[in-house]
Amino acid sequence: MSGVGSVQHLSSKPLSSLYGRTVISRGRSVAIGVVGLSALFAFGMFVYRGVDMSLFNKMPASVMSVIGIGPEADVASLAYNAIFSTYGALILGGMAIMIGSGAIAGRERDGTIGLLLANPISRGRLALEGALALLTLYVAAALVLLAVGLLTPVALDVSISGLNVVAFIAQLVLGTLFYGFLALAVGAWTGKTQVAIGVSTGVLIISFLGSGLLPLIAGWEELARIFPWYYISAGDPLRNGIDLSALAILTSASALLVAVAWVGVYRRDLRSRSVRTRILDRLREKPLTSTLADRFAGRTLVSKIWIKSVSEFQNLTLLVSFFMFTLMGLLMGPIYAYMQPNMAQLGESFPPELLAFFGGGDLTSAEGFFQLETFGLVGPIAIMIVTISIGAKAIAGEENNRTLGLLLANPLSRGHLLSQKLIAMVIWGFVVALATFAGVSLASLVSGLGMNYLNILAACVNLLLLGYLFGGVAFMLGAATGRVGIAIGISAGSAIVLQVISAMGAINTGWWEKLSPFYWYSGTDPLNTGFTIEGIVILVVATALVVGSSYPLFNRRDLIKS
Repeated sequence: MSGVGSVQHLSSKPLSSLYGRTVISRGRSVAIGVVGLSALFAFGMFVYRGVDMSLFNKMPASVMSVIGIGPEADVASLAYNAIFSTYGALILGGMAIMIGSGAIAGRERDGTIGLLLANPISRGRLALEGALALLTLYVAAALVLLAVGLLTPVALDVSISGLNVVAFIAQLVLGTLFYGFLALAVGAWTGKTQVAIGVSTGVLIISFLGSGLLPLIAGWEELARIFPWYYISAGDPLRNGIDLSALAILTSASALLVAVAWVGVYRRDLRSRSVRTRILDRLREKPLTSTLADRFAGRTLVSKIWIKSVSEFQNLTLLVSFFMFTLMGLLMGPIYAYMQPNMAQLGESFPPELLAFFGGGDLTSAEGFFQLETFGLVGPIAIMIVTISIGAKAIAGEENNRTLGLLLANPLSRGHLLSQKLIAMVIWGFVVALATFAGVSLASLVSGLGMNYLNILAACVNLLLLGYLFGGVAFMLGAATGRVGIAIGISAGSAIVLQVISAMGAINTGWWEKLSPFYWYSGTDPLNTGFTIEGIVILVVATALVVGSSYPLFNRRDLIKS
C-alpha cells in the first residue's frame, strides 16, 4: 500500500513534488557538509592567528599564485584559501557529485524511475529538475558560507580589509557545481551511479592535482587552464573580485553538461531496476569455469551474500585502483624525476605550515613528494570512496532497495548478514591499497628513485587501516540508522574534520594532534621511518570497536519498511 500511496502522491503533484522532494532529501546532507565546513573555517582562522605570516611573505610570487594566496598574505586570506579553496572545494564538489549522480542514475538503481515517468513527467523535465534542485541547494549553501565568511573574522577580531569575500564564495560554489552537473550528465547517459561517481570524482581529483602541479613546471603553466579546478580561484577573486572569464567558462560548461544530460536521458532505454552482469555470472557463462562457479556459489544465493556485495562494487573499485596505480603511482615517478633539478629550491619555498594541510611531506625528496602528492590527501580520499561507499550501503542500501527483508526471510541471522557484507569492504579496500603499493613501487623502480619498498608497504598498510576505520564508521552508521546519506555524510565529514585537526596540531604542535587517526596514518612519516607498531595497533583497535558496535546496534532496532 505504501508504494500505491507514493504513486498517487506523485500523480497529484508530479512536478512540484519531484523538485521539492529532491531538495528536501538532499538538503540534509548539504546542511551537514556546510555546517562542518563552517566549523572548520572558524577553527582554522583561530589557529592561523598564531602562525608567523612572514614565512609566507618570503615565498616566490609564482608559488603564492599556485596556492591562491596574494603577495601580501595575512591570517584572513590564508584561512579562506587553505580551508575554503581546498577542503571546502573538495567537500562541495563531492556533495555535488552525489546529488548529480542520484538525479537520474540513482533513481534507475533504486527502481523508482519507472514510477516517476508513469506520471505526466517527461524525461527532459526529470533531468532539468535534478539540475535545478542541485543549483537551489548550492545557492543556499553559498549564502550560509558567505555569512560564516563575513561573521567569523568579526568574532575573532581578524581584519578582512581589502578582501572580496562575496566574489570568492561565488566563484568557489560555481566552480564546484561543475562536478555535480558532470555527474548528472554521465549518469543520464549510462544510468549507472558508480560510473557517474567514479568518472566525476576522477575528473575532480585529476583537476585538483593538475591545476596545482603544472604551474610548478617551467613552460607548463598555461596547461593548468584545461582543468576545471583552475577556475575556482582563477584571477584571485578574494583580492581582485570575480574573474569574468572564469565565470563565463564555468557557466557555459555547466549549461553544456545539463544539455548533455537532457540529450542523454532521451537517447537510451531506461532501466526500471539496476541489472548488471556480476563476476560470478560471467564465470558461469564460460564452460571452463561454470562448474567451479556453481560450486563456489552454493545451492542458495543467500549463502554467498559477500560474492554479491563484491560484484556490486567491482566497477567503482577497479576504476579507483587503476587511478591509484597509474596516475598517483606509476606516473608520479617520471614527474618527480623531471622536476627533481628544481625540487630543492622549490621545496624551500613551501613552509611546513602550508604543506600540513595537504597531508604533510615536502618537495626535497622522493619520499616527501609521494607523501604530499599520493599519500597526503588523494590516497585517503581514494580508498575512502570505496570503503565508505561499501560500508554505508551494506545494510542501509539493502533497506533503501527494499531487499533486506528478502535476505532476512531466509535462515540467516542479522549478525551473519553483517559479517558477509563486511567481507566486501575488506576485499576491495585491500585491492586499492595493493594497487597503490604496486604503482608507487614501480614508479621508484622505473625512475630510479631508490625508495625503500618496506617503507612504501608501511605507508600502504596505514592507508588500508585508515580506509577500514572510516569505512567501518559508515558501516556502523548504516546498520544503526538504515540511512545511506547519514552514513556517508557523517563518516566522510568526520574524516575531513579529523584531518584538519591533525594538520592544525602539526602547525601549532598541539596535544590534540595524536587524537586524530590521521596522525597515526602519516604523522609518523612511514615512507621514511617504516612501520610503527603503536600506530597500527591504535588503528586496528579503533576499527574493531567501531565495526563491533554495528552488531548490537543492528540487532536492536526495527528495520525500515517504507
